[in-house]
Amino acid sequence: MTNYQRVTFIIPCRNNVKYLKQAINSIEDCYGDTHNIVILDDASNDGTWEWIDSLNKPYIKTYRNEGPDRVGHTVLYDVGISLAETPVITILHSDMIVTQNYVGNMLKNLTPLSVVSATRIEPPLHPPGPEKYVKNFGMEPEEFQLQFDEFEKTVKSSGVRIVKL
Repeated sequence: MTNYQRVTFIIPCRNNVKYLKQAINSIEDCYGDTHNIVILDDASNDGTWEWIDSLNKPYIKTYRNEGPDRVGHTVLYDVGISLAETPVITILHSDMIVTQNYVGNMLKNLTPLSVVSATRIEPPLHPPGPEKYVKNFGMEPEEFQLQFDEFEKTVKSSGVRIVKL
């Protein structure tokens, strides 16, 4: 367990303003300004950068790859890490939302020189892997919550332990 109080959320994005807003709102709704956020834009051309640039909040740092070529998430992760001002970081995709337990459970399970990984729930757009449950939870946050609650009951009844980050 660590004694860290503040973490940095690193969020790369491209042309995803609708879901990026939900991701940022979930962090702010759960934690206010108690953590740092680094948003990294990869040559968006749909208004995403303009929205990011308008945020002007002291706990949010931004970076933009002007393009025209994209640099990709891996490069943006490195840039985000270089901009982080806290010893603990967490990397989110721009379409991920967090819950009130996310940071607390992450820190509770973090030990020096370790990595804590969360299982994410996402639409079945990407290939399955051992870290994923493939299930369609819907597109909107409200529908997602209903579907997830039902899924959680089913998984728990099978004996699997779920820790909500």
